[in-house]
Formats: sequence, structure tokens, C-alpha cells
Amino acid sequence: VLDRLHIGQPSWQAFTNITDAKNFALEVGYPVLVRPSYVLSGAAMKVVWSQTELKKFVNEATIVSPDHPVVITKFMLDALEVDVDGVCDGENVAIGAIVEHIDSAGVHSGDAMMCIPPWRLSNKIIENITDSTNRIAREFNIRGPFNLQFLVKNERAYVIELNIRASRSMPFVSKFVKVNMISLAAQAVLGKKITNIPQDMWANTGMHGIKVPQFSFMQLEGADIVLGV
Repeated sequence: VLDRLHIGQPSWQAFTNITDAKNFALEVGYPVLVRPSYVLSGAAMKVVWSQTELKKFVNEATIVSPDHPVVITKFMLDALEVDVDGVCDGENVAIGAIVEHIDSAGVHSGDAMMCIPPWRLSNKIIENITDSTNRIAREFNIRGPFNLQFLVKNERAYVIELNIRASRSMPFVSKFVKVNMISLAAQAVLGKKITNIPQDMWANTGMHGIKVPQFSFMQLEGADIVLGV
């Protein structure tokens, strides 16, 4: 779908044998993200940095076969991660906010510190993310809440994930823009139209919002308080 819409995404491919997987990893360059296609979310996922490590991980941790392909994606170093929380009624798209991760890309959005408005994104990237969000939501005929995640590197935005549900950050976004996004989502689910919602309401509040998760690091001996992948 992204290819048809001419929207960027990290290079990826599914493989059923280790030889093709190694060749692809060499082509796109290490590091790469390796994930068995039959597991959910981040389970059994690993960042691999070399041919030797790739072979070891695939042979020991996964089953690679025509029935169990492994998915390899280019892992983009030094990228920014961005969340977009919104609602769509199948036609009209209400973008609650474009939310920038303060932590390194790859830190789970539930764990990451986030800020609104984004402070390291150019106007060009914000326009690109806004346009891509609108086109993707309409293409999938979403009727309700959604969360779209991007990587940003070298003035280019790459889609990495779409969740057709309310995200953990939607309450934060709702509080920041003073618009009940869950109420809008409920209206969209029930077939009502959402109109007269500006695309950039998050940019005109005159405020800055920061989401900071609370962890009991004092009770976790040896835990590194700096999150990473």
C-alpha cells in the first residue's frame, strides 16, 4: 500500500532461507532488524550487526521455512521517532498531534518521553507527515481512532507502524489540545462525520507538553535508566 501511495518506509523483505536473508542484509547494510513473521509485536525481535550474528540468531532463535519466513528490515541509526494520534471517519481526518519522541527511535512509545509540539522537525517534514497521515487513513477507510508511527532521518519520513486503535498517548494528546479525541473516535465508529477540526490544532496552543513515564528504578537494582534498543 505504501509503495502504491509513494510513501516512504524502511527497506524490508521476508525470507524463507538464510542465504537470501544474508544477501539482503549485505545489500541494505547492517544493522538490520530481524523478526520471525509468526510472532506478535516485539517478541523475538533482534537488532543484528553482522553476517555472523544474523546466521547465529536465525539458526538458534527462529525457524526459517516457506511456512515460517523471517522478516528483515533496515535498522536506521540516529533517527527520530514520531507518533501521530488521530481519528478518521473514512473521509475526514482529525490529527490530534504530531508527537516527537525525546528518547532514541525504537524505544516503545509507552516507555518513551514525548513532546508536543515537535522541536526537531522541519516544516517540510511536518507537512510530509501530515499529508502521509491523511492519505493512509483514507486509503484504509479508517473509521475511528488510529496511531501512525514514523522514523525521520535526513529530512525524510518513513512509516514504520499503523495501529487502528486508540494509543497510550491519545489521552496525553487530548489533554494538550483540549479536544476529547476519544469522543471524536466514538462518533466516527458510530458513523458520524467529524468536521471543522483543524489539521494543526496541536501547533496553536501556545504551550509545550511533555509526557514522562514513571519507572521505579530505585527498586530495580542494576537497571540502566537510559532507555535504548
